[in-house]
Amino acid sequence: MNLIRASSRGDITTVSALLKEGADINAADIYGRTALIEAAWGGHEKIVKLLIENEANVNFSDNSGYNALMRASEQGYSDIVSLLIKNNANVNCRGKVKGTTPLMLAAEQGYVDILKLLIDGGARINDADQFEETALSRAYRSEQIEAARYLESKGGRGKPERSSYMYNDKEYLNFKESALSNWGSDFSDPGLEDDDEPVQDDSFEE
Repeated sequence: MNLIRASSRGDITTVSALLKEGADINAADIYGRTALIEAAWGGHEKIVKLLIENEANVNFSDNSGYNALMRASEQGYSDIVSLLIKNNANVNCRGKVKGTTPLMLAAEQGYVDILKLLIDGGARINDADQFEETALSRAYRSEQIEAARYLESKGGRGKPERSSYMYNDKEYLNFKESALSNWGSDFSDPGLEDDDEPVQDDSFEE
């Protein structure tokens, strides 16, 4: 078993043995993924820590531009996110296809604890992807209201996309009223304009 596979499986015994044997810690597979990326993606905190202690490149990205921080952020592994940030992971890194950031990934999954870690670590809250979506607009589109409100409290901006919330839903209406007051006249109700449909992209993003 090689280092990448052992890390993805959470096999710390094999990982330790391979490192002692001199395995290339930053070797990548055909997808450009390293042992650290796989360990972070799988939530294997002890292995992430061990790899970092052995000088794994925390900012190495795979073929799609995703790195360990992005994988941990999208999966909700706050302890790993914190560990990576403390070891100089770039909180404003981006995927190659859509320009996705760790903050956007955490926002659309509703991981408020990770949003806090990233923002405290210097993440730019209003960066936009190639479709002009920010972390806030992604949170809104994914109906992650708590995350959206947190981002808004930190100065987050971004036009909300269509939501499937029913318009008699009290929570949605209250949030929309707040959005109207904060985003101004360029805000359009995300359920009334057919030409405001979000772009459908079935390709493999990263």
